[in-house]
Amino acid sequence: MSRKLIVIAILSTTAYADDSIVETDDLDEETEIPDQSLGAAIGIAGGGRVTPGGLRIEGHYLYQLSSQDWFDGTAAFTFGAGGAECFRDRMDYVICDHGFADGRAIEAVAAVRRYFAPQGRYAPYARVGVGLAVARFGDDDVTGIGIPLHLGGGVRAAVSRQVAVVASAELVAGIGRYSQGMGNEPLLGFTVTAGAELRLP
Repeated sequence: MSRKLIVIAILSTTAYADDSIVETDDLDEETEIPDQSLGAAIGIAGGGRVTPGGLRIEGHYLYQLSSQDWFDGTAAFTFGAGGAECFRDRMDYVICDHGFADGRAIEAVAAVRRYFAPQGRYAPYARVGVGLAVARFGDDDVTGIGIPLHLGGGVRAAVSRQVAVVASAELVAGIGRYSQGMGNEPLLGFTVTAGAELRLP
């Protein structure tokens, strides 16, 4: 009788181990980051002075470069409020003092994501990139072209093998050249976004 119990216990343990392996393999397949994917995100951009801020909408294309690094090409649009906030000082220089969520912009960013060790379905990452942006403050008739640097990170959470949700936050800093005789002006702001990514075949 005792031998039969031992055999049953061994078989039960083996079956449980096999089930665990299958479940782990299924999870690994779902959480595997795809070679290529498309994504969309929405959030806020915070600016000020000559850095546009407001609602931010992004589109992403990701392509695997190495075991940890992915190219992240981004097209972004910022939609902020209006209002004339530029004036000339005593030296006849144009100075702008726009608020946190003023102005509009369109930007293309070339960035790299580096993923760190995943924690179950969650994969944290760091992101660094450089953009080319066109900003517009319509009520002041001020237009600028800027080169902002992006530095931040986020987390990717796998929902299924095909879909993941992503949340990120970044600091933005750089330099822009503006019309109305303003010349070169510093750029400084941040972005916070959340969205989804879809695996490409």
